[in-house]
Amino acid sequence: MIAHYYKLLVSCWIVSYSLAFQNIPQTCLKSSHQSHNCKSCPRELRMIQSSPTSVAANSCCINQQHMNRRSFLTRATLPLSLIVAPRAPALAEDNVNSSSSRPIATFALRRAGALPPSITNLPPRKNGLFVRFGEQLLFSNDGSRTPGKDVFVTFDFPSDWLQLDRILGGVQYVDQRNGDKLYVLKVAMPEGIQQLKDVPKAYFGDAIFNPAGDLVRTGNTVEEYKVLSSQMLRDPSVDDSASKDDPARRRLKVKYTTVTGNNFAVERKGLVDAYQVEGMIYMLMTGSNAVLFDKKGMERDTVEYIVDSFRVQPTYGGI
Repeated sequence: MIAHYYKLLVSCWIVSYSLAFQNIPQTCLKSSHQSHNCKSCPRELRMIQSSPTSVAANSCCINQQHMNRRSFLTRATLPLSLIVAPRAPALAEDNVNSSSSRPIATFALRRAGALPPSITNLPPRKNGLFVRFGEQLLFSNDGSRTPGKDVFVTFDFPSDWLQLDRILGGVQYVDQRNGDKLYVLKVAMPEGIQQLKDVPKAYFGDAIFNPAGDLVRTGNTVEEYKVLSSQMLRDPSVDDSASKDDPARRRLKVKYTTVTGNNFAVERKGLVDAYQVEGMIYMLMTGSNAVLFDKKGMERDTVEYIVDSFRVQPTYGGI
């Protein structure tokens, strides 16, 4: 693997120097050029000319009036930076739209900010000890309250999961044994769409895995992703048993590939539970190793229980 990257780097440098010499004026005709000792040439150019296989070995030197060492290096290294530039995550549907034109999912900020979360102990379950998170989350992104639009959120999760980045004011936890995670995110409804059931499922993937979004910005390098399935769990427009105060609810399944610090690609799968409240979509997302997720063992039971317990209610008048 190391040898492969070394060969690739050398190839890139050869291409870079070749591109740098394409438009060099042939003005230096000194006899010393034949022995590659022309003092007018930058040291880097004399080194390349000394190689019998160099693409510049038979070309004329560079007159310093046209190119000094700094401009030579600039032109030589610019193509290399374009060759090795990292690529952004692939879109779910196509590779045309830029991240700036795609929806962006951010952490749903806690009203309590960076204070310890409000946790309630629950009776033991077959999967272990669970606790209940219950707090008000803000409609705004600047920490200010918005009466009538802020929401109260509850969900259950294992008591030994660790809270991450509490100082940021968001909600995310991790199982330190297997790397399973949960996040509470939000994204605005698409323009011109009024009901949650009409939102394209690709919209959720593009919002969650947008490089400008909080999930990626907080350290999750996502290479590719796809929304596998989607279904409505509650639709107030057709469900007569649902209260008008019960927001629309939707469940999605996603898969995505993350890149570790050692440059290994790991496929992960997760569940996304989404509620629509006052023009905003609030989502609880889980992320698990795809192999363990597909085995449908205890890990799968745990994340399914977490998303099943997720509740979002408007806080009319505030709490």
